[in-house]
Amino acid sequence: MTLILSEKDVEGLINMNDVVCCVEEALRRHGEGGVSNFMRTRSRGTGSVLNVMHANLSYLRRGGLKAYMSSRKGTRFALLLFDTNDAQLLAVMGADSLGRFRTGAASAVATKFLYGRPSGTLAVFGSGKQALTQVLAVREVMSLDEVRVWSPTLGHRRAFAQKLKTYGVNGSAFDSPDTAIDGAEVATAITSSEEPFLTGEMLESVSHLNIAGGNVPERAEITPAAVGAFDTAVVDDLAQAKTEYGDLIQAANDGFFSWESAVELGAVVAGRRKPKGRTLFKSGGAALEDVAVASMIYDRAMQSGRSYPGVELV
Repeated sequence: MTLILSEKDVEGLINMNDVVCCVEEALRRHGEGGVSNFMRTRSRGTGSVLNVMHANLSYLRRGGLKAYMSSRKGTRFALLLFDTNDAQLLAVMGADSLGRFRTGAASAVATKFLYGRPSGTLAVFGSGKQALTQVLAVREVMSLDEVRVWSPTLGHRRAFAQKLKTYGVNGSAFDSPDTAIDGAEVATAITSSEEPFLTGEMLESVSHLNIAGGNVPERAEITPAAVGAFDTAVVDDLAQAKTEYGDLIQAANDGFFSWESAVELGAVVAGRRKPKGRTLFKSGGAALEDVAVASMIYDRAMQSGRSYPGVELV
């Protein structure tokens, strides 16, 4: 039987600590060569885009495909998880919460290995659902002295800072990116901005930066010159980065960055590469992370003793 797991089911089976550990292991295996990860492809229609990404994780004996359709009325996500031993379709599950958790977890793993200190202040640019999982994930790998929040809408950033307090996080809203980042050692940008708003001068005090807000060449959150001010640029998947990651593509086109210097996060986690100096991590979301987390969710559902809906498809 193929399990059918709704978004609500997934939310009841997922927690951030386990997702961070799961994504770290998947990235380590990727760095060791035990994962086949395929970049996102897009099929564009009138007013809609179908996005598809997939991966095969030999160490778990699981493979999967995530698809999501974006239209003027929103975006809907689904993931298909297979057993690679017998090709059985194990589960079909909602993948919205899953995606937000794994995106946060990737930034947390990057922060752990690239910043590597036990505590510090985090600046967050953005105040949506993705921003929340970024903060909660980074909290799993370092103690947060303060989270300094900026987003364009005053009410949103104030509400977000207040919401962080309900999670036991010391959040404060600021009126500009400059003031929010002042004194922060780590920063995360996860906005829908189409134009860069973070400059090298703003980011001078930042030891490590996560950039997670866009995955199309036309969009960027950080200026090309600011990319060039960091000593090492790290990505989740290099092939995908070269086609989608606007921050790096624009910096490379303007001569501030060379793809030959880019490092994959999996190679860092596996101990094969050692980034130097100030670091940035550009995340666009990798299928290997989705499939690893989906596999964990499926196993947890099977072990829970609860009866989830299923269907026989063969």
